[in-house]
Amino acid sequence: MATLRTRLLLATLLAGGSTNCLIDTGPINMPPTVQIDDLNQSLNRDKPVIFTATIHDPDQSTDSLNVAWYVGANDNCNKAATTAPQNCNSQRNDLCSYTPTAPGPLCVIVQVTDRYGAKATASRVFTVQDQPPTAVISLISPAVIAGPLPPSSSLSFSAASSTDPDDPNGSLTFGWTVTQNGTSLSASTCPSPQTPAICSFTAATPGAYHVQLIATDPSQMKSAPISVDFVINEDQPPCIVGYSPASLQTMASAGEDNSFIVTSVADDLDPYPGSTGSTLGTFTWWYRVGTTGGFQREVPQVSNRLDVNADFFATGDLIQIRVAYQDRVSRPLSSCDQDAETCDLVPGCAQWVTWTVQFL
Repeated sequence: MATLRTRLLLATLLAGGSTNCLIDTGPINMPPTVQIDDLNQSLNRDKPVIFTATIHDPDQSTDSLNVAWYVGANDNCNKAATTAPQNCNSQRNDLCSYTPTAPGPLCVIVQVTDRYGAKATASRVFTVQDQPPTAVISLISPAVIAGPLPPSSSLSFSAASSTDPDDPNGSLTFGWTVTQNGTSLSASTCPSPQTPAICSFTAATPGAYHVQLIATDPSQMKSAPISVDFVINEDQPPCIVGYSPASLQTMASAGEDNSFIVTSVADDLDPYPGSTGSTLGTFTWWYRVGTTGGFQREVPQVSNRLDVNADFFATGDLIQIRVAYQDRVSRPLSSCDQDAETCDLVPGCAQWVTWTVQFL
């Protein structure tokens, strides 16, 4: 390694002549230089990054230099302590491996000291980006929306699978919006204050529904909106599709107990028997003597069966017994013939059936 020297030329005028004296003052140390390099990647919270520096010392190998790094959240590197201990994770003094923990300005300082105590310092401010969260809507109930749903369907959505790439364990806030046919529903539709990640409501009336979610991270960075669309159909009339006796023209013994039973009802809202064997719809029973005149309503019945005790009717009576069904929306088939044995406004569907019974 070459050594730089300076030479001092002194000219002294002596009697009888002149002599030039060259005095060697010894080596003079040159300070090192340092600069922080550009990054070839973006800075994101909780993602490791490697800072590098270009270091040069004209007098010695850079391996013998003392290099100290300081990295910290600060937008003014002049306020950072350049004498702070090294807080990098690296085996090489020209590298600094660091993992930012928060978005915002990040001050990076590197200080180089040679063996003679000469120093050089470089500083640079980088910005740690805050990545937006990703909103996810998961369907809780029903399990699948494969087509239009019946009126008064209860729906429940969850935002619990939403993520924040900057802070997987951080807390997100959720903004839900529900519209029906383009009109916003009440703000109280969802969510509840107790479960802000859950949006649950009953879509009572027909129309096109739009459920939208936006997730917001602690630094108020918002996700792209995500949504689910579904349609609530017009309520379809209920249909009595199974009954016993199966014949609407039947005979019975006046001296025995007799039962008339609705065995099944097809309905978009309240089928019977449902998965639990019960229904939220209502059965109503009437009877009349003969086949003309008004029906006399029995004691209110919500059951799917009417039991007639022995001797309630006399031998020779011709009785008509009618049962009607309405779902919870009380959908009527008002254009059915009141005297018809079945109401086929919907093909194969009977809102009521009428047995004509000859008692023997």
